Amino acid sequence: MRLIAWNCRGLGNSPAVRGLLDVQKKEAPDVIFLSETKHDRKWMEWLRWKLGLTNLAVKNSVGSSGGLANFWGKEVDLCVKSISKYHIDAVIKEDRGVHWRFTGIYGESRSEYKDNTWELLRLLKTKYDLPWIVCGDFNEILFNYEKEGGPPRAESSMEKFRQALEDCDLHDLGFVGDVFTWRNHHFSATSYIRERLDRAVANSAWRCLFPLVRVINGEPRHSDHRPIIVEVGDSEDARKYKPMEIMHKFEARWLEEEECMSRVEEAWLSSLGDGEVNMMQLQKRVLDELWTWDREVLGELQKRINKARKDLERCRRSNITQEQVNREHVLRFKLERLQDQLHIYW
Repeated sequence: MRLIAWNCRGLGNSPAVRGLLDVQKKEAPDVIFLSETKHDRKWMEWLRWKLGLTNLAVKNSVGSSGGLANFWGKEVDLCVKSISKYHIDAVIKEDRGVHWRFTGIYGESRSEYKDNTWELLRLLKTKYDLPWIVCGDFNEILFNYEKEGGPPRAESSMEKFRQALEDCDLHDLGFVGDVFTWRNHHFSATSYIRERLDRAVANSAWRCLFPLVRVINGEPRHSDHRPIIVEVGDSEDARKYKPMEIMHKFEARWLEEEECMSRVEEAWLSSLGDGEVNMMQLQKRVLDELWTWDREVLGELQKRINKARKDLERCRRSNITQEQVNREHVLRFKLERLQDQLHIYW
């Protein structure tokens, strides 16, 4: 099973929706928890069909502030237990009869109200005695080495976070990738800040249940937060038993291309001309031709996007200097324009 928790920073524009759909396509999660959706349930109802995760729990935003959503697939046995503006708590039942908790968290950002988040964690702990994992944007760091730029965080603030995790028997699950999950993208190096605000933590029972868990700090795309991707540990074995596809699928986006109909007709007539009469083989021949055409139309652009992503990721992980900050903004702009071009093709 694969879980994703992501502060998506709003879903009110096409780059944001495109970024979320890209996460879904690339990571194929079973459950997605989103914070700062800045939308209500009506908007999320539309989005769940786009994601292919048709089950949904929502905490509406207040105007253009906040908002939470939890999406999960029809094959996931998940029962939502409680919702607030800070969290969505659920129990997941595995096929083998094991129950465990998944809580998506969105920590209070205002310093004077951060205790609300820590008290919520303590309250949630008392609800169910189950293996428990908590993922999301805690809006706090544990230690000052998890922050670069700006003034150091007050020790008392970090200590409250550490104490809350200790009281709840919640332990950091580590990560693969960049240590910093959030950055303010300021144009000046002297004001540029990056921190590890997002993470996954779990209690001892959950860690024993899933000893092979792997947490990845993913690509941020349009957001200033990285998605937290949790590979529970049994997903690879489970996927071995999924049926293999015998042919490529037809992509709906091809219908937007003027050449699509002529390409289909040309491939179909060519197959008939070669003496092919089997319907399955005719379909396969047409689809193979369409995918070859797809690579010719989009392939070069996709390579440029992949290179821009790698360059941007390398830049993000380098030391904060004015040169680095300038280059990061240039690369972000370049990647956005390339993705806009790809969106036009699609």
